[in-house]
Amino acid sequence: MCGDSLKFIGIVIYWLHSIADAAVTRSGPNNANKKKEGQMCQFSDKFYSAVRTLSGDGSIKERLANAYDSNLEHIADEDIPDIIRPRFEMLKRQMHAAEPNGHESAVVASVRKMSADDAAGCARQIVAMFSELVRVKSTGERLGLRPSKASERAAGDGPGAATIN
Repeated sequence: MCGDSLKFIGIVIYWLHSIADAAVTRSGPNNANKKKEGQMCQFSDKFYSAVRTLSGDGSIKERLANAYDSNLEHIADEDIPDIIRPRFEMLKRQMHAAEPNGHESAVVASVRKMSADDAAGCARQIVAMFSELVRVKSTGERLGLRPSKASERAAGDGPGAATIN
């Protein structure tokens, strides 16, 4: 049952992602926001890939471990938009709760020790965060992004919060 509902959610999220991309294309970001829009697209694309993995085949634990490990594990803390930061930090703690054994990652160890219900809850959080990103992207609402140190140095930008219009 949980797998079927996640597959349906994946289809809906894909549709929403398409609508949001069309809205951004129609409105067209101004030059000042093109770089920030690119950051947002890369970030939301990672969540989109995670949701697609969650809606695929396999047990919920396998799908969750693959979705997080392949798409969300290496997102830098400063790249997490403020609008989902608390949820993402909680998810990250859950995904690193267990010590890895041998060759497995902390993510795999943590998911292995979760109940199926806990794993499904984490999967729902990923879908909810992606849904929020799509909603913000499609409405043009401001999304607080903290510029990474490397991108500030490369672009010569000064300190300050970056936002997507």
